[in-house]
Amino acid sequence: MIHNRVLVLLGLLTLILSGCAASKKDREIAGDVKTVGNTVSVNGISTLEEGSEIKVELRDIETDSVLEETIVKVNGDHTYGANFSRDKREEDQKLVVTFNPEEQPADIQQIYGRKGENIRDGSPGLVKDGEFNRIQMFDFIYKVVKGSVGQRTILLDSFHIPSDINSGGE
Repeated sequence: MIHNRVLVLLGLLTLILSGCAASKKDREIAGDVKTVGNTVSVNGISTLEEGSEIKVELRDIETDSVLEETIVKVNGDHTYGANFSRDKREEDQKLVVTFNPEEQPADIQQIYGRKGENIRDGSPGLVKDGEFNRIQMFDFIYKVVKGSVGQRTILLDSFHIPSDINSGGE
């Protein structure tokens, strides 16, 4: 009788603990990028939980230094958006959009793991840095040239410099 109770308690404990453990899931960040003049806009959707923080950076291509940066939160409908001005619009630049679990509030870290260990391998944009995982997406931001109409592009999971960078966009 005691043996059966111990087995039942162990079974229940196993079910409770397995239910509490976060399952690994694909995590995605998608986004449309638009530039007009010196304004860069990113509007997207993600599979991240509401309140997750996404860092949006405009970087110099040559030095990879951050020129502009903003942090936005994922809304209840899983959308996010960022707008900012760029000072060096005469230069091509790199847009980097990052979800980094170790920089999240505690309640978000519980979902994804402090080191991103609950993000499934194969998630688009997954970057493994030692024992840490993050999601990172990119876009090439064209310089503004006379007569350019700006650009409309999408985030990609790797950064590529276009072969014809003198097109000014679209």
